[in-house]
Amino acid sequence: MPIHPTSIVHPSARIDPTAEIGAYAHVGEEAQIGERCVLAQGAYVAARVTMGAGNVVGPYAVIGSDPQFLGFDASLRSGVRIGDNNVLREHCTIHRSIYPDGMTVLGNNNYLMVSAHLGHDCQVGNHVVMVNYAGISGHVIIEDRVFISGHVGVHQYCRLGRGAMIGGLSGVNADVPPYTMIRGDFAFVAGLNIVGMRRAGVSPAARMALRKAYKTIFRAGLSIPRGVEIVRAEWADKPDTPAELLAFLDFLEQPSKRGVLTARSRSRIRHESPDAELE
Repeated sequence: MPIHPTSIVHPSARIDPTAEIGAYAHVGEEAQIGERCVLAQGAYVAARVTMGAGNVVGPYAVIGSDPQFLGFDASLRSGVRIGDNNVLREHCTIHRSIYPDGMTVLGNNNYLMVSAHLGHDCQVGNHVVMVNYAGISGHVIIEDRVFISGHVGVHQYCRLGRGAMIGGLSGVNADVPPYTMIRGDFAFVAGLNIVGMRRAGVSPAARMALRKAYKTIFRAGLSIPRGVEIVRAEWADKPDTPAELLAFLDFLEQPSKRGVLTARSRSRIRHESPDAELE
């Protein structure tokens, strides 16, 4: 039975005929559930949540509820927009925007594990993994293929660059450069995410270019702007600059509300994180 008789579905909600709504699930006003979506028992999808195709919402996950924002006016119309083929496991939470007609956005092919939390007005790309109890505060931007380990906390307004990996129990309070590995209760850049780049199909030439750029920007004792300037000058006359390197440099040059995480000395990283891959 596609829609269980014990579920509560608002009359204005739009449910694709191929979707499945489990026992005691809730679908709110003006919500849209796309084809082949599955809402498990007790899943709660609030008003004005839109889902594409093939999403799975686990038992007692709560999608689109009010943000944790003091003074929030619950009558404000806002929502959550979710793409295709996402897995939102049990007790996962995603909060709606604090702005009129605003949207918290989750892209495609993301996997949010048990009790992961995505705060209001976050903008998440594709192929992102959030492990159990990862907590993302409001207004965070997460680019494609970021891996966020268990019990990670991310401060409001941070940007997490493409292909980065955040180690477990890390506290992230500034922007995370693309393709880097991050760890520490006060998080720092601990190396490049070589394994993640290989899995994402980044070419050996691009990985080598990123390795050299990383050493210049994060290991040469320079400021980040000066390091970026040197790397750009090095590649200025080369026609084959890897796109991944350009994205890395562009990220570091973008305006930031929180600043950018920096590295620590090799000796300190080895002492605190002996398994970090230093490039």
